[in-house]
Amino acid sequence: MPSKCMRTAAIFLACGLGACGLTNPDIKEIWDSDYPGNPETAIKQPVSATMLIEFEIKKKIYCELKDAVRAANGIPTTTSASINGPQTLKYPGLIPPGWTTQVALSLQIDESSALTPGVTFNQTLANAVQTFGVGNTVTVPQSFNLAFGGTLSSTATRIDKFNPQYSIEFLSKPETRNSVCRAGNDPFEAIAPKSSPFLIESQLGIRDWLVNAMLVNDYLPSDLTTSETKRASSKKPAKPPPAAGGGGGGGSATKADTISYEIKFVIVSSGNITPTWKLLKVSANTSSPLFGLGRTRTHDLIVTIGPDNTTTSNSNLASQISSGVASANRALLSNN
Repeated sequence: MPSKCMRTAAIFLACGLGACGLTNPDIKEIWDSDYPGNPETAIKQPVSATMLIEFEIKKKIYCELKDAVRAANGIPTTTSASINGPQTLKYPGLIPPGWTTQVALSLQIDESSALTPGVTFNQTLANAVQTFGVGNTVTVPQSFNLAFGGTLSSTATRIDKFNPQYSIEFLSKPETRNSVCRAGNDPFEAIAPKSSPFLIESQLGIRDWLVNAMLVNDYLPSDLTTSETKRASSKKPAKPPPAAGGGGGGGSATKADTISYEIKFVIVSSGNITPTWKLLKVSANTSSPLFGLGRTRTHDLIVTIGPDNTTTSNSNLASQISSGVASANRALLSNN
């Protein structure tokens, strides 16, 4: 009976946590099923559950971005409240139409397994008797223990990345009848798995962040925004903006007013099994788990909005590097 119970527990543990770090991890969970395809429907070819999860996550981000940009551009820019004094209205909304949105989506799965056997050899010795005067003795048990242990562990990591880019002009366009953001237009809606609720089901907060961040930029613009305002009010044709320009495509070397937003979900599941034996001569696994499994899901989203130039690209790249270093450090600490 004990061996049957241990086998059942081990199977349940392995099924719940994944592939144990011994094979290529999958974005989908063990209970997600691939769609086999149906010749009688629009989805005729087989589709993996990983593809369905990633499609729904990317769609969620795109639709929230469209909603956020339209909300921000529904608020007119200030004409007198800026710290730089009265400004000429350059464009109808808060976001310059020449700006761009760069998205960095990272879906990371870390799976690990560890086998830590331990054996202790016991030798029972005769009790020691200590005498303290007549009729006053203390008996102390004695034994000798020799312990052996080892560790065999494995870790596997998979990272799927997507880096879509959308112009503000494109995101500002009204939704069409066939827009994927409209109910009923998602081709995979009926078969989409729900194993990644972190980005699929959660409200990402992009709209609130974008509106508030652009209001901050509007009330506290950089010199580049002021330079653009002056040029926009002039009748003379403007010179082409330099590559490092900012604001709405300004004409000085001032750093662009880019904005960035990062949201990260880290979900950890782990478990272990520890059968323990205590015999006269030998004890086994009395201090640490015999076998353990772990699966960590790290979903990271970075959104950078700014002028369509290298400054915005560099800002987005810097955020990705910082996030990658943080994830690597977290994985290193969790494995130690």
